Amino acid sequence: MKQWSIVLACLALFSTVAARAAIEPGTNEDEANTMYQARTADSWFEKLSFKLSRGVINLGSCWVELPRCIHVETAENPVIGPMKGLFKGTGLTLVRAVAGTMDVATFGTVDDTYTVYDQYSFPYFVWQDWYSSDRK
Repeated sequence: MKQWSIVLACLALFSTVAARAAIEPGTNEDEANTMYQARTADSWFEKLSFKLSRGVINLGSCWVELPRCIHVETAENPVIGPMKGLFKGTGLTLVRAVAGTMDVATFGTVDDTYTVYDQYSFPYFVWQDWYSSDRK
């Protein structure tokens, strides 16, 4: 009986890990999973640490919006894409830097009701929704 319970516990652990590993990074499922975990964090400390880490990461990686936008816009239109990507990337770099600054400055308050991420469907991190030019 003890052997069966160990086997069942191992199978349950394996299926849980396999289900998490089946989500490809950078896909809609991965982005939805990240946002779901942030919204359903049980403790105040989890929400606080997520908000602080999101702010620090966005401050450190905000400059990645510039080459990302140039790449995406050039792939869509090789003629005017680089210039459009330059302007759009500059704007989104500033938006991400301000959002990161606000996250770090207000990480003690865990209310994420009125953030740029929710109001404008802005991804939490720069690598989410990488190939989309639909960012506002």
